[in-house]
Amino acid sequence: MMCSLRKMEEDNSKHNKNSVRSLREHVDENPCGIVLNAPRTRQPKVFIKTFGCQMNTRDSELVAGVLLKAGYQLAENIESADIVLFNTCSVRQHAEDKVWSEIGCYGRCFKPQAAGRRKKHGACSLEPVARSPVIGLLGCMAENYKKAAFAKSALVDVVVGPNDIGSIADVLDEFFKRHIPQMAVGRKQRIDAVYDTDYVADKNHANVIIMEGCDNFCSYCIVPYVRGRERSRPAHEIIREIEGLVRKGVKEVTLLGQNVNSYTAHSSWLMAHGRKKIDFIDLLKMVNEVEGLEKFDFVTSHPKDASEELFRVMRELPRCKKFLHLPVQSGSDRILKLMNRGYTREHYIKLVKKAKEIIPGLRLTTDVLVGFPGETEADFQDTFDLMKEVEFSAAYIFKYSPRPRTKAAGLADDVPQPVKKERNQKLLEFQKSLHKKKSMYICQDGR
Repeated sequence: MMCSLRKMEEDNSKHNKNSVRSLREHVDENPCGIVLNAPRTRQPKVFIKTFGCQMNTRDSELVAGVLLKAGYQLAENIESADIVLFNTCSVRQHAEDKVWSEIGCYGRCFKPQAAGRRKKHGACSLEPVARSPVIGLLGCMAENYKKAAFAKSALVDVVVGPNDIGSIADVLDEFFKRHIPQMAVGRKQRIDAVYDTDYVADKNHANVIIMEGCDNFCSYCIVPYVRGRERSRPAHEIIREIEGLVRKGVKEVTLLGQNVNSYTAHSSWLMAHGRKKIDFIDLLKMVNEVEGLEKFDFVTSHPKDASEELFRVMRELPRCKKFLHLPVQSGSDRILKLMNRGYTREHYIKLVKKAKEIIPGLRLTTDVLVGFPGETEADFQDTFDLMKEVEFSAAYIFKYSPRPRTKAAGLADDVPQPVKKERNQKLLEFQKSLHKKKSMYICQDGR
């Protein structure tokens, strides 16, 4: 729902600038400003800063598209913006801390005169008040904090959750009319129109969301609570979007989903073609047939759902990149069970060996989480041994931090921070040395 919050006291609002800081990319940090020279000159200029994964990057493009259609402009830099939107990630505490820190820094540098901005009664105009840039918190943190975001930072003017981004223009319009904080959170599913955007930041490559949310409920993960349950987009809409991107000159696409292997769609369009539903492998075959598309790949796959059939299809489809991101998270069966991952160490190792056997030259990457509650030195050694056995092309390695509403938040966070840091560093150094060794081999071998 979208609601208007009570006006905050001016003194507290403008001087409480304590902050923290955050992110994720594949999950660590991937801040990017979306820039476009829009033709309108009398509408507010918006700068979008993105934190987190490729899903967030695409969401920022969708927000940009919605705002451009509503008559807003996109600023070339943060200094020239009337509105700064922070599209955020809540996967780890470090991710959130970074965002609060960035907001605080922006407030100190660019909002010194913000105290006079909020008026009890404002003119019904989109024109921003001079030198009063608006700050918006979007994405997973918005859904996580909701109304509490305004208390966390008095610099925040609007809060919009990931499933409410289609209403971003309405939220900003309402703020400029009333000059009091605005919030839109809690929507279970996005409106389909949000994907009908003409905007992409990269002229050669585009991300395409095929499904939203997650039903896996890994015990450490906040995603199901901030992005909701799994919802697959109709296949014909996905293909139509890709075809439109190709007409704009895009050569490569990445299909996005929290767990792409779970993709399944029903539609009248499918029934008209003799099918009741379509699964992920069917979708890959359809994408491969899009005329003018040169390459495509996908993220993220879940080990409990990936299959040999998927690997064979990846091998056979000429436009499908030979790349697989398959998060293992831990090499310990005990920790995997506590994480509610749904597979064992043995299953994972057999799966990746089969993937490498079926797909020659496969580039295999993973995510690893160290310091999960109860992780012993033996558990960590199991993870280290698995990494040495599999030899990933790349690994994204993170330190565990409790996330609200997750099952693991009820467990004692009993691995000391110095130990988490040490284990994290050990895996990072190993992966770095492995990459160096493979690079030297490729160079010496001439391939």
